[in-house]
Amino acid sequence: MDIIAELKNLMLKVGVEESVVSELTPYLPLAGHVMDSMGYTAFIVAVEERFGVTIADDPDKPFIRSLNDFKKLIEEKD
Repeated sequence: MDIIAELKNLMLKVGVEESVVSELTPYLPLAGHVMDSMGYTAFIVAVEERFGVTIADDPDKPFIRSLNDFKKLIEEKD
């Protein structure tokens, strides 16, 4: 499974423009750069539902910023 491709597909489903998603690198911070706060929140909910992970504001966990951060979290779950 190509997790980055799945994440990009979820971004399309929450309304991010295809041209933005196709040019997105896995290292770019998403919130504030690619998505506004509402879009980022919708994306987090979609990721949680699709991959069965919990993304919470936990001071002991590193901040999830990029597609690579989401990928790492998903891979650690398995």
